[in-house]
Amino acid sequence: MSTTLLAPTRLITQGSTRLADRDSGTVLVMSSPAADRGLWDEYLECAARSYERHGVGVALDIDRVVDGADTAVFYAAVDRAGQVVAGVRGQGPYLTADQSHALVEWEGNAARPDVAELIHGRLPDGVVEMKTAFVSADAEHPGALSALLSRTALPTMVFTGARYVMATAADHVLRRWESGGGRVAEDIAPAAYPDERYRTRMMWWDRFSIMDDVTEDVWARITRETEVLTGRDLILAA
Repeated sequence: MSTTLLAPTRLITQGSTRLADRDSGTVLVMSSPAADRGLWDEYLECAARSYERHGVGVALDIDRVVDGADTAVFYAAVDRAGQVVAGVRGQGPYLTADQSHALVEWEGNAARPDVAELIHGRLPDGVVEMKTAFVSADAEHPGALSALLSRTALPTMVFTGARYVMATAADHVLRRWESGGGRVAEDIAPAAYPDERYRTRMMWWDRFSIMDDVTEDVWARITRETEVLTGRDLILAA
């Protein structure tokens, strides 16, 4: 078993859970802004540095998200030195499609109505959007960290009760996340966001099909990690 629970490398507050990932050499903390404000602030600071380094700080919209009000859950990968080196957050479940930042990203694009319709049609079953994903340029194992983040869809579904998890990102980023069960919405034309250098695409994870969208060993790993992070037996939580 490549992923086990180890002794914490930093103080983990009540309401947070942790999972040690041997491949990346980090401890993944699952929490909420209210439960761990210090870690939340550190996560956002590290994300901001990463986005600014790539010249896409505008995509972070830090002033809007800093209070954590629209974030249901976030994940922060902490290395052996106690530094946050990767993370992602989930907002939702949405009540309307207008809550999704995807509509901003596809503004002026002919596919924007299709984006809105796709989100709207899935709202009754629950839609959570993953945002502010990053892997630090200083991380020792960036590939393993990307894979780790791609496997956070199922614990997010279990925690929020949503059937669907969605994300928007540059095409090359989402292709890495396919290993965790996400599938690019190929029928949706890419958006030039945050600028013309990027082809931003939409990806979905479906709780009803995620098991079939990953390899057997990855599915076994996802279920183990989800049970540790959420404290729930997936058979009972299904």
